[in-house]
Amino acid sequence: MLPTDSPPLQILAIGAHPDDVEISCGGTMALASAQGYSVGILDLTRGELSTNGTPEERAAEAAEAARILGVPLRRNAGLPDGGIDARDPDQVRCVAGFLRALRPLVLLAHFPQDRHPDHVEASRLVDRASYLAGLRRFSAEGEPYRPEVRYFFASRVGFAPSFVVDIGAQWDAKRRAILSHRSQVIRNGKDSRHTPLNDPDFMDRIEARARHFGSQIGVRYGEPFRSTEPIGIRSLEALLRSAHPKPGSFTG
Repeated sequence: MLPTDSPPLQILAIGAHPDDVEISCGGTMALASAQGYSVGILDLTRGELSTNGTPEERAAEAAEAARILGVPLRRNAGLPDGGIDARDPDQVRCVAGFLRALRPLVLLAHFPQDRHPDHVEASRLVDRASYLAGLRRFSAEGEPYRPEVRYFFASRVGFAPSFVVDIGAQWDAKRRAILSHRSQVIRNGKDSRHTPLNDPDFMDRIEARARHFGSQIGVRYGEPFRSTEPIGIRSLEALLRSAHPKPGSFTG
């Protein structure tokens, strides 16, 4: 169901499955919320093909993760897990309807190169829906609207970032939000099947990636983002006060 009474968002993160946003850019969402920005998460599927956990369990876990991150608005588009398709007109209209309803200034989405086909299609779907949502004659719910910018977050495949967000103060919230997806990251009894997410080293790998990208800007933890378009700067404060590695420090 599309939100009908939500104020426009400043940042909307869109993930293919419940937990994708937490793993990829949960620290950034927590930081934005702490700084007073209006933020939201849109999960495209319920994760019904997951090896472990039911859609109902995953929905409850997603709600708890959003609470931990301080994200007051989280919606699910109900698209088919394993069947996200950027060329499906109904799916494009669905996502365009959410964009028109939520009216975010900034979109955060999957990087289009990834091992998981849903992540790849989610990236393409968001780009297609974002453009078409701004066309007056495109058939979708709501008034025409197009987000101002879109940045990619890293999933299973990394990239050379356009910028890195310092999430040092938000690392604990990101970690707790990921761990709130208990059905995915914790092995619960004999019925729990082994997956990369519930591997004992999973959180260590997530931390190692955050430490790696943080080191590139001289901070403890960082989350990378990629832009395919030039990033405009109106105020030089953003440039002069951004994080930089100290001379002689390891930068990867």
